[in-house]
Amino acid sequence: MEIEQERRVLARLKSETGDVTGNLLDLPLYVNVEHLTLICNSLLQQEESTVYAFYVNDKELTKSLDSVLDLNSLNTESVVDIVYQQQAVFKVRAVTRCTSSLPGHAEAVISVKFSPNGRQLASGSGDTTVRFWDVDTQTPHHTCSGHRNWVLCIAWSPDSQRLVSACKNGVILCWDAATGKQLGSPMTGHKQWV
Repeated sequence: MEIEQERRVLARLKSETGDVTGNLLDLPLYVNVEHLTLICNSLLQQEESTVYAFYVNDKELTKSLDSVLDLNSLNTESVVDIVYQQQAVFKVRAVTRCTSSLPGHAEAVISVKFSPNGRQLASGSGDTTVRFWDVDTQTPHHTCSGHRNWVLCIAWSPDSQRLVSACKNGVILCWDAATGKQLGSPMTGHKQWV
């Protein structure tokens, strides 16, 4: 009975600037990103584990080494260059406190949207009003009345100049974001709430 020998390859790790890290490595073809990360951190003597992306012939290694190699063109004297690139680490922290609150509506707030330019916030409420808020100062700009029922949804125009709001009666109103004035007549084509 003959035991199949695992396929291996000679490889060298290179930084993205082309600097060779360590000596030649004799690696099995099943080596993956986790294995290479451990090797790279060890060779670079990193105190904290650093995350890397690895590339062979400009192909990112996402599975095992054999997934990016042309196994037919490999010979025992080939040396495979594996380029490593340090990845940014993002640490997400839980929200621990509210940074501000914007009091003003007399009933529950049903819908809230930031303007596309990020400078304003609009809110629709069960008190039948739409409010425009300055995001930087966290103060109200305008309180808009015109709906006769809960304001269920609001949407900004792409240029942040206008806002439309729709209420439980099916009425849609358009507002000028700069003045808080209603634009045009109410749109009443819907038979039920929007």
